[in-house]
Amino acid sequence: MTPARKTLAHRIRCLGMSYGFFTLCSAVHAADLSGKEAVIWSPGGKYTAALEEAYIKPFEKETGAKIRLVEANIDEALAAAAAQAQAGNVQWDGLSSVDAPYMPRLINERVIQKIDASAIPGLERLPKAAVNDYGVALLNSVVTVSYRDDGKVVPLNSVKDFFDPNVKGARAMSSNAGEAQNICALALLSDGVSVKDLSKGIAIDRCLQIVDRIKDQVTAYWSNGSQMAQLMIDNNVDYCLCWDGRVIQAAQANPEWKLQYKGGIQFFTYLAYTNGTKNSDVLNAFSEYMLDPKRQAVFTQRVGYSAPNPESVTYLPDDLKPFVSVTPEAQALLTTLPDVLFETMAAQQVELGKAWQAYVSN
Repeated sequence: MTPARKTLAHRIRCLGMSYGFFTLCSAVHAADLSGKEAVIWSPGGKYTAALEEAYIKPFEKETGAKIRLVEANIDEALAAAAAQAQAGNVQWDGLSSVDAPYMPRLINERVIQKIDASAIPGLERLPKAAVNDYGVALLNSVVTVSYRDDGKVVPLNSVKDFFDPNVKGARAMSSNAGEAQNICALALLSDGVSVKDLSKGIAIDRCLQIVDRIKDQVTAYWSNGSQMAQLMIDNNVDYCLCWDGRVIQAAQANPEWKLQYKGGIQFFTYLAYTNGTKNSDVLNAFSEYMLDPKRQAVFTQRVGYSAPNPESVTYLPDDLKPFVSVTPEAQALLTTLPDVLFETMAAQQVELGKAWQAYVSN
């Protein structure tokens, strides 16, 4: 086949996985990607390493394309992406870790653009809740609590216990403005506020009053995922309000750490395309590559976070399955945040963030 015809053709690639009585093969859009590059933001740490090992390196080897990652924490990334969009100077083609609560804000500010679902085979196999016009689901994110199970620390039976001042122990939380919405959602839900009422508006003062009950027991604030995991690995705290993937990472290095899903919140995290990117063909091919359940299982093993497709659990080792959030057991304990709450969060993100950072600094 000539290079010109190769550019126009579709290359059929068998994924080598059995579903029932048939083997799934997918059509990879085979525009010649060799020499092309897409720049994608990533939050860093083990998440970035997992992206590289599970997806990027094999994708680059197969296609000849290049995925270059740039690292920054969430607050820096949102500011940089917005500035690029406003200036019409797109330097990042995509954002690899956009949690659902951030999506309305990025859409309204025209930082990200709609994806072409027809160009990404595999999206149709995801759960309906994972489908978003502006992003490709990469993982099921959970913010919840963990505890050190050493026989001396009181176990947490739910997120509510984290905010109970009578449960004594050194605690860790985030100092990031971008995490304020998650902290307040958990604090208010644990204090009896319903999801329906929370969706009408997040009561910032009440949130801070709840946190104030245990602030004297907060001995560490993390600003990125690597710090979060390391606090647990080193046993610098007894409890952490944190992301489930980082707990799993910590538990793999320090088996004393246990995850408590009861009372936690969950939502999907997306690869979003920056508005104006000229490399959507690379992003589409990369997205399709990441949607394969077998590769998603490799990603989960590397990073700890659950992949969006429940079929990926089949390919996980048995000792990891109890940790992942897409199992029926975990789903029965978690609260799924509705889209209407994301709209509320988007409207209050700046105000929430400023209030939280002012509170933490005092």
